[in-house]
Amino acid sequence: MDTNSLSINRFKAQLSKFSGIISKPFSKTTKRFFREMLYGIQASRDVKLSNIGRSLHEDIALIKTEDRLSRNLSEKDFSDHINSEIIRLADDKITDEMVISIDPGDIMKPYAKAMEKLCGIWDGSEGEAAQGYHLCQVTAANLEHNKIIPVYCEAYSSNEKTM
Repeated sequence: MDTNSLSINRFKAQLSKFSGIISKPFSKTTKRFFREMLYGIQASRDVKLSNIGRSLHEDIALIKTEDRLSRNLSEKDFSDHINSEIIRLADDKITDEMVISIDPGDIMKPYAKAMEKLCGIWDGSEGEAAQGYHLCQVTAANLEHNKIIPVYCEAYSSNEKTM
């Protein structure tokens, strides 16, 4: 076994442990979905279902993998659960000496025409108005910036009706 395969095996073990923690209350199928999505995003370095599906190297047609991942994604909104688990995991790692950073960002969707609740945003990178979603990220970092802890991340639309 070479060094590369040891790193891959260590990564897969850490990924399985993390996905097991954040998917604890869910069914076996949903736990598998979490693990495959996390692995697929990391392996493909992309969030498109086709690229995630390709990285899974399944012995079935790619369209079937995409359909399964899409079906699992549309079944339930997992964002509140994931954010609460991330906060729970970060809770004991944040100290009084850490700086809490709130980053209001954006996700620009320049080619989207009919995405759900697409709204007007200010694209800070390009310095112009665009279509997309607002992003709120919260991280904690120590003063030396050698330890960064993600705390919260949520994409939202200003076109969303509040209750």
